Amino acid sequence: MSLQDRGQRDWLQALAAQCRLLGLRLIVAMALYSAARAFFYLYNKDLLDVSSGAQLGRMFVGGLYFDLSALSYTHVLLGVLSLLPLAFTFRRGYQRFLSALYLTVNSLALILNLGDAVYYRFTFKRTTSSVFAEFSNENPLHFLRFFVDYWGVTLTGLALILLLVVVDRRLPRPTQPPRTRLISYRLAGSLALVVTVALAVIGMRGGSAGTTRPITLSNAAIYIEQPQQRALVLNTPFCLIRTLGKEALPEYRYFSEAEARQYFDPIYRPGGTPRSGSFRGRNVVLIIWESFAREWVGGLNRDIPGYRGYTPFIDSLMQRSYVFEEAYANGSKSIDAMPSILTSLLKPRSPFILSVYSGNELPSLPARLDSMGYTTAFFHGAPNGSMGFDAFVKQAGVRRYYGMTEYGHDADYDGHWGIWDEPFLQYMARELTQLPEPFFSTVFTLSSHHPFRVPDQYKGQLPKGEIPYHQSIAYTDLALRRFFETASRQPWYQRTLFVLVADHAVPGVLREYKTSAGAFRVPIILFDPSGELQGREAEAVVSQSDIYPTILDLVGDERPMIAFGSSVFDTSRPRFAVNYMDGVYQMEEGQWLLQYDGEKVLALYDLKRDRLQQHDLKGRPGTPEQAMLRRLQAYLQTYSQRMRENKLTLVAPLEPTAQGAHTPSH
Repeated sequence: MSLQDRGQRDWLQALAAQCRLLGLRLIVAMALYSAARAFFYLYNKDLLDVSSGAQLGRMFVGGLYFDLSALSYTHVLLGVLSLLPLAFTFRRGYQRFLSALYLTVNSLALILNLGDAVYYRFTFKRTTSSVFAEFSNENPLHFLRFFVDYWGVTLTGLALILLLVVVDRRLPRPTQPPRTRLISYRLAGSLALVVTVALAVIGMRGGSAGTTRPITLSNAAIYIEQPQQRALVLNTPFCLIRTLGKEALPEYRYFSEAEARQYFDPIYRPGGTPRSGSFRGRNVVLIIWESFAREWVGGLNRDIPGYRGYTPFIDSLMQRSYVFEEAYANGSKSIDAMPSILTSLLKPRSPFILSVYSGNELPSLPARLDSMGYTTAFFHGAPNGSMGFDAFVKQAGVRRYYGMTEYGHDADYDGHWGIWDEPFLQYMARELTQLPEPFFSTVFTLSSHHPFRVPDQYKGQLPKGEIPYHQSIAYTDLALRRFFETASRQPWYQRTLFVLVADHAVPGVLREYKTSAGAFRVPIILFDPSGELQGREAEAVVSQSDIYPTILDLVGDERPMIAFGSSVFDTSRPRFAVNYMDGVYQMEEGQWLLQYDGEKVLALYDLKRDRLQQHDLKGRPGTPEQAMLRRLQAYLQTYSQRMRENKLTLVAPLEPTAQGAHTPSH
């Protein structure tokens, strides 16, 4: 063999070694993703409700498709830089650069996957691209506390990253042959580069067939039995990449418009209920409690022997209130709650505030009350701009905003999210006394949130419970007790209706709330200090989207509106709730839960007899499956069409009612 032939052979062998190194790195990365999935499963085993080892294996195998897609996206640059048909790519310094790129990309992917193992317990889904806008106004340093609070996860991540570094250093590196004619190497290298890019595109799409649509989050449903399990099949880098700019609603076409209205009519006129107008001219205070899950309230869990809960004040208040036992949130995050409660809207896949529909003209409780002569105010103890709430409530028609800036006393800052609930609620009580009546005021609490801290003076005085959440819930319950004590001494108190609801629920320790339905169960409580409104509704399903029409019904506004709920006292309309959970719509109606992905029914459960959702009754005779499906399809079709076409309000302008301008009602 000539010296020239030997040189060309050496270069081709070096190219083969480079391809082998790239392939081994992808295999190691795949193994790392599977290890992160195993950790995700073990950390959230109680929520995922995997029925058998065979099902778990199916989800892990299905997850490989999504891992391969994510790796194709995140490693295409590494592949291109590794296979550039140029001699310098074999130099030691360049090889170190490739190694650093590989370790950086996969360490970040590992951090995202392990971090979502924790975050999943609060959202029941993998993180998507909307998270960047959702927390864009927060101090990123605050999130560093997660690494301390969840130190076990942090140590696991560090151990896996260290293992990745050790393994990568042991992988054989190609060496640069002596320089000679490189024609064969460059031709072969160019071909390898083209093939690598083509394979990466196939991996990104999830297949090579021309009819194959790019793999997306909804494809994970193939491998699961319950919607909350989708997160186990997916991985976080894939979810972030595949949701960039792709959170628009699909165009559902199940019925003609006339047919859809037979099953669900979005035009709602308050009035005509036994309670209509009974609070005409009264003030309304809406309290949105951070993470106020039904599970925390002992008075709503009397069927669980020995369970007392962590809200003694709320338990006492419920004895003098109107309480709904079958109440649901429509979303799973704080940012989802505001549109649901104030405008009766389900989130359009991504949170409304961050969606492409955020500029739509909105139906709005504050705007309606403003037109009736109400003073409208919103209180939130976080830094102004947090979660985009200041902009949203302004869009919704709120005239006065009170945030951390207006509070003006940083000594009460909790060091993380904003002003402690107790002093901020006291501030609110004082400010309400200054508002012209009637007023409509909303407050969004914040202390019952990670990192679950309480003020120093209450450490050791509040029950810690079994998980950190319990102590922070007990603190906010105490803060509300103090608020009502102060409010009861104000002249406006007896003329005010108080509405208490959670922004969303989170699972705690009780099995009953670690299901897809339990994860949305929240309290909805109406408290009237005058004692005119008391009772307990144990059967009818209500949700956050019913609060808007309910308040208008109570204060006597009978003008028609677009609403995706109705007054909780209206017995002429079907009582149901809709929530969206990681690609699946859930409809709770009566004792039944229907799960639907927009194309097919996934499951049907009888929650009265099967609260843990162990027995899927889909397709069984004698169930309300088809009636519920038609109602849900009509709901989704109408909702999607009106959201996409910006037709969420009636054409007629909102005229002031006879109640007039801001005049005191006392």
